[in-house]
Amino acid sequence: MPRVMWIRQRLTRCRTLACLFAGLGLQSGVAQAQAIVDSTCTAAGPEPATMESDGCAGVTFYDSLEAVADSPAVSSHASGYQPKQPSLVRAFAGLAAANLAAVGINNLARDLESTSPTSWWRNLKGGWNWDNNNISTNNIEHPYGGAVYYNIGRVNGFSFWGSAPITLAGSLMWELFGEPTAPAKNDLITTTLGGVSLGETVLRLSDLILDDEAHGVNRIWREASVVLLNPGLGLTRIARGEAWRQGPNPPGLRPDSLRTVVITGARRQTMPAKSLDPQLDEAFGAFGMQYGDPFRAGKTEPFSSFDFTAALSTGEITVTEVATRGMLAGFGRHQGRTARVNGVFMDLEFQWNEAYMFGVQSFGLGTMSRTGNGEGWRLVTDVSVELAPLVASTDPYADWVVDREYDYGAGVGGRLMAQLDYRGYRVLSAGYRNFWTATLNGASDTKLIQFATVEARVPLAFGLSAGGSYSLYAQRSTYDTRNSGHETLPSYTLFVSTGR
Repeated sequence: MPRVMWIRQRLTRCRTLACLFAGLGLQSGVAQAQAIVDSTCTAAGPEPATMESDGCAGVTFYDSLEAVADSPAVSSHASGYQPKQPSLVRAFAGLAAANLAAVGINNLARDLESTSPTSWWRNLKGGWNWDNNNISTNNIEHPYGGAVYYNIGRVNGFSFWGSAPITLAGSLMWELFGEPTAPAKNDLITTTLGGVSLGETVLRLSDLILDDEAHGVNRIWREASVVLLNPGLGLTRIARGEAWRQGPNPPGLRPDSLRTVVITGARRQTMPAKSLDPQLDEAFGAFGMQYGDPFRAGKTEPFSSFDFTAALSTGEITVTEVATRGMLAGFGRHQGRTARVNGVFMDLEFQWNEAYMFGVQSFGLGTMSRTGNGEGWRLVTDVSVELAPLVASTDPYADWVVDREYDYGAGVGGRLMAQLDYRGYRVLSAGYRNFWTATLNGASDTKLIQFATVEARVPLAFGLSAGGSYSLYAQRSTYDTRNSGHETLPSYTLFVSTGR
């Protein structure tokens, strides 16, 4: 392998790990935020749980939410806070600065060819393609870069919807002027859509850490953590002097409910037929967060409730999962013994292990419900249909056709999940998801990708629980010049989890 390519791959892994460990390091800040929220808990006890992610190869993350009142940080600071007025000039200046910094990193740290007026003109004339970067570059690094663009928009006074076109503008600027290679269609989609969903997620996680009334060492660690987690926000605060200026916090700084979970365990993954070893055993660790309560009455702001998942493993591939699913809008709420809410969702999901690769940006329309009050049996369900503008998925022949190990497609899918609790303790959960895609660039014609998970757990002492799960990844691919391919890859997991 050429030395430059070796260095680039190592830097890619280091940068991705830095992003993930910044998110995992958020646990301490989240714990402080949770303490603030919990200090105003009502005596009502646990609220029924909202629906979970089926992340980490089938290990679900989220437990019952606690009923909480608004944090004092929300109500007492609202008066006196002056929101920023949107500034398009400042936003585009921030995009230009971010892309210039990225060009410098590519030229100096990665020793890559520099962009030039010649490449600008060639890119402007046309010639968009599908690039052959590895799946983590295209499905983690690009959404993370898009999150930087998105938060430049947010910190310059733009709303969720106003920051989405700013994210697109930053992505276009990079594709046309930031790299000497031809602009890539897949990068434009993942940077924009993934950047919006990941960007709003890290913005709300940053708000859990930031405190404009803090000072001294307390203020320093908060601002430094946000620079690592959310450079678009953190560096802009430093440039404007906001990182050390004291004042009232913005309203809505704390969610109405918050739950974090850490899981560790062991997994046996069945490997594809072409692999030398039929199975792979590895240890893993995962972090999950459930932010907000989608069943709460009132207007739903984009991502006022979302699920976030990140996972590491001891295998050759370190970062095995990053996913976020946020509610864009809620409607048709029903309260009572069975609470129900219809919603529009925005998803980003990335899975990469030794057995398969998968990445998706999608939108969902569905219904979430919960029956029971937590004092006995309680059932939670989540059903939705999905529209997926871009899906990346493993293909054994893609390397011969497009010089990478996965295809790009677009299509539709569905989600069906259920969870059974008893007295606030999760007992059993199951989930099924699928995506049917028509291939846009790759070796196959179509793909049917399916995920299925069944999990059981029992409570332990000290607020811990133990459990096991069975997960299945199945993929059927059709081709023009060869027979259809079918891969079925089950995995088995044993784990210990915080929470109930």
